[in-house]
Amino acid sequence: MTDSTYPPVVVVDEHDREIGTAMLADVWKRGLYHRIVSVFVLDHHGRMLLQLRGPNVKIYPNCWDQAAGGHVDAGFTYDQTAAAELAEELGIQDVSLKQLGTFRTNNMLADGRIINQFERVYVATVPPDSNLRLQTDELARVQWFVPANLKAHISQQPQTFTPGLLHALHAYFPEYVL
Repeated sequence: MTDSTYPPVVVVDEHDREIGTAMLADVWKRGLYHRIVSVFVLDHHGRMLLQLRGPNVKIYPNCWDQAAGGHVDAGFTYDQTAAAELAEELGIQDVSLKQLGTFRTNNMLADGRIINQFERVYVATVPPDSNLRLQTDELARVQWFVPANLKAHISQQPQTFTPGLLHALHAYFPEYVL
């Protein structure tokens, strides 16, 4: 999705209070705080579903990330966005989302974009035989990981995981990284 077709996102202050909206390119250029959601998906066997970001996404292409996520668009809440992203990216609907917490990150990318955001983390548990419908323009593929396999992959190739994913795993799912 190009910035011209992407709707404005919620802009917040350094305490996550809404102060307006802006286009994403402007948010990144000016380093404005904004909101995103991360949705982790687990199954009843203790496996975690991760997505491999597509090669054409704007940030962290070809890196592993949480199962679904995205920016909170103007007029939407964290909760609404989490449910919508799960349905849009994976075709998962009508599941209970549990909020795990919110953290703030501040990063500058090599191309000069300033990423200041509040990230709200959710988890959903789905049956292991869930029928997934992938949004292929944003993600290359998905894969289920058991804790031991994910730990090994992270220790061998940490650069193939988004910083936000690694932070959230350490904070909310230590059994998958420690």
